[in-house]
Amino acid sequence: MGAANAPRAYRVVGGSGDPVDETVCDIQQSFVLNGRLFGVEFSGGVDGTYKFVRTPSISGLHWSAGGRYHIEFPDGAGKQGTMTTEGGGTTTAGSQSRTTSGGEHFTLTPVAGCGGAP
Repeated sequence: MGAANAPRAYRVVGGSGDPVDETVCDIQQSFVLNGRLFGVEFSGGVDGTYKFVRTPSISGLHWSAGGRYHIEFPDGAGKQGTMTTEGGGTTTAGSQSRTTSGGEHFTLTPVAGCGGAP
């Protein structure tokens, strides 16, 4: 048998405006982090893109956002890592729009498995 694959299931904690604390079963595949207000889809892998896929349902308001993310494991994939995002978004209320930019930081901690997976 070949060498065991590096862990792919991680507990992801972080974010500042709408924090998350959840387990992602396979960071190599597309995954969604769900805060209380927003759901953000990540393309998968250690470098990729993200976009809002769920926003609050408030009449007259609309949010959109997206950008890039990067995951690093300085001590190896079996150890704790970090994910950073950079990008921007637009909030629209009626005919008024506001554009913002910035980034978020998350900690990734390997977990044994997810959803019955080893």
